[in-house]
Amino acid sequence: MKLAEPLMTERLMLRTLESADAGGAYLAWMNDPEIMRYTESRFASHDAAALEGFIEAMNASADNLLLGLITADQGNHIGNIKLGPIDGHHQRAWIGIIIGDRARWGQGLASEAIDAVAHHGLTDLGLRRIAAGIYADNQGSVGAFAKAGFHEVARLPGWSLSEGVATDDVIMMRGGDL
Repeated sequence: MKLAEPLMTERLMLRTLESADAGGAYLAWMNDPEIMRYTESRFASHDAAALEGFIEAMNASADNLLLGLITADQGNHIGNIKLGPIDGHHQRAWIGIIIGDRARWGQGLASEAIDAVAHHGLTDLGLRRIAAGIYADNQGSVGAFAKAGFHEVARLPGWSLSEGVATDDVIMMRGGDL
């Protein structure tokens, strides 16, 4: 799924990724263990061709929206956010984000992007609920989703392994009467 127009926030432009975005910074993040520490993508090695294929598949998909986070001030690609899969029948979707530029961590950009994409999903796409699954020890993400209006609705004790240690998965949700 592609956006007709980018989503704009105070400090970011969220735009559909293009094949040309697959190299450079994006490729470097995907192969950086510290950046990928809390993602399921950490279990694979990545090359530009694979990322290009992923971007093309997401853009062609009717139920996934993959956007690049581009700084409004300098035009730098600093991360990605994905809404999907989108379940039209149940009017729900999952959301995930990565800030790949470490210099941008802790500045509130993740919550800004999450809020914009959640608003787009709930308003423009007609979704009722948007959910995120987060490792409990990833306090930065838990805080970013909370700041963007998400609420913890479930906790799965010891569900995942984070650096070899069992950790809870936190399910956070936004939408409807939450």
